[in-house]
Amino acid sequence: MNENVENILRMTNGGYDVFVHYMGETCQKKMFKNPYREDTVASCNLYFHRDPDGNGRYYFHDFGDSEWRGDCFWFVGKLFNINSNTSFMEILRTIDKDLSLGVIPEKGFPSNERNNQKPIITPIKPMRYTYYPEPSSPLRFSPRYQNFMPKEIEYWKKYGITLLTLVKYQVKSLRYCSFTKSDDSTFNISSTVQNPIFGYVLNHGNGIKIYRPMSKNRFMYAGYLPQPYVFGFDELPRYGEVVYITGGEKDVLTLASHGFNAICLNSETASVPEDLINELTGRFHHIVFLYDCDETGKKESEKWVNEFKGLYPVSRLVLPLAGTKQEKDISDYFAQGHTSAEFQELVSLH
Repeated sequence: MNENVENILRMTNGGYDVFVHYMGETCQKKMFKNPYREDTVASCNLYFHRDPDGNGRYYFHDFGDSEWRGDCFWFVGKLFNINSNTSFMEILRTIDKDLSLGVIPEKGFPSNERNNQKPIITPIKPMRYTYYPEPSSPLRFSPRYQNFMPKEIEYWKKYGITLLTLVKYQVKSLRYCSFTKSDDSTFNISSTVQNPIFGYVLNHGNGIKIYRPMSKNRFMYAGYLPQPYVFGFDELPRYGEVVYITGGEKDVLTLASHGFNAICLNSETASVPEDLINELTGRFHHIVFLYDCDETGKKESEKWVNEFKGLYPVSRLVLPLAGTKQEKDISDYFAQGHTSAEFQELVSLH
């Protein structure tokens, strides 16, 4: 057995702790619902199986969907859309990082030589955030979340955004939410089939960015929000070839669902911290600004590439779209029917 696999299984009770980390205490029940699909019946369980080599591990079994069966390594690969045949080491590194196991050597170090060499890569430092409310936004909020409704799943699906991606990035469907302003006055919002409400949950649930795609005022904020606001940063892999800085949260979700690394700031007109670019440079070979192809997006992406070029590996990509309200961003690009391979070809020509 691979030494890293053996160490992870040994430190996670045969993979049991990995399942608990990603699904919570609900998976400790004898039977439970699959939190990553629309499951109305408790049809899942974890069971222990001893392998032919004498080592045991836990397996996930969803009796309601035959595609959901496997050990903890399969589970993490499916959850984060990592191909276990070509990128198994990435699965191991993801588990190692997320559960803080410390069993995987840094890149560039054979496991038996690490103690004798100095690191040859930039160590990863976590982003440093401060938390405070947006000006004039409600400080307190009380959300009531619900399972994604069929129409809501259909909305995200047209961009290629999967339910797994929504769960990974802490995107919630809200049935109802009440807010308390600084003067203690309150107001409420409720979702309907025609006007759904989604929440980008931030700061461990202490902050939220409300997204109402069918409303005139699509965004609002509540609670204590992270500054700098960098959506998708915590979900990035430790290392990669390219990372995209894109226009908004939906674009991050679209790119992630198609297999590309991405983050966004609070808006395309937000200031790009140099500390963020420096951090990304230590982890990715290329940083590409992929803003909307309207005038604002093109102006802002050009500005920041000019700001950082020569110092960092930055460039920009302008999509071959009309630049209208209905056709201007990467989500619109995929909604038109373009594939991941077509986008990759577009990038390679860039």
